[in-house]
Amino acid sequence: MGRRPRVEYSGAIYHVIQRGNNREYIFQRTEDKLFLLNELQKRKRLKEFLLFGYVLMGNHYHLILQTTGISLSKLMHLINSSYGRYYNKSRKRTGHIFNGRYKAIPIQNEQYLFAVLRYIHQNPVKAGICQRVQHYKWSSDIDYRDNQEGLVDINILLNMMSDNRAEAIKKYSAYVEQEDEEEYDEIDVLGDESFVLAIQPSKKSPTRKDLDQILRDTNLSSTDFEHLKRGSRRRDLIRYKVDYVREALLQGYTLKEIGENIGISATAVIKLTKR
Repeated sequence: MGRRPRVEYSGAIYHVIQRGNNREYIFQRTEDKLFLLNELQKRKRLKEFLLFGYVLMGNHYHLILQTTGISLSKLMHLINSSYGRYYNKSRKRTGHIFNGRYKAIPIQNEQYLFAVLRYIHQNPVKAGICQRVQHYKWSSDIDYRDNQEGLVDINILLNMMSDNRAEAIKKYSAYVEQEDEEEYDEIDVLGDESFVLAIQPSKKSPTRKDLDQILRDTNLSSTDFEHLKRGSRRRDLIRYKVDYVREALLQGYTLKEIGENIGISATAVIKLTKR
């Protein structure tokens, strides 16, 4: 069975997981973890992404990030290639160090974003490495507790918790200590039903209608049909767009296909699913 193609769109937030080849250890030394963090910092200086959280474990790492000036696939290729070269050179070895491609889970909103942040910060505790989240050195938990804006973009999430920074950190600390039973690296999308449907469209039906026919079936007038095809932003046409998007997703069209047919972006298509 072929791999499911990744869905990427501008402004998306992802929970990224990269494991070592055959789950072998890829961070045996302090220098290894520092190299990856320095590589992330180097890419951050180029304003290519926002980093909301990370944890470096022995045989894998987690990132929560939002790309801004680069595609996720290119960013991960640059980071992993650089680390792979460093790792092989430092061990005088050759070959792959990562277990195939990374996994990237799209995150719909701040509710799921906070939950994933807690989940990755609790990784060392659940692995039996330490007893408390704050006892682990190689995660972004310390950035949040110590109010360190730099590699990690802590201000965005802390400001959501409170306008008062001391109160926000207190709320963060209490939240991250709560029990989290979810396994967020075992699913494909983090969001509500409409978001999941938009990110993971159903398989193509051999008898599906073409997109223009789906659009016509919303009972648009001929004039309004032409306006939508030219990318009209008229508010009175939104309800037709919503009906069109929902039916097109059910028939297995991708976000890109649906959006291009009426002159809107994949992000705009997702927003229509939430109406």
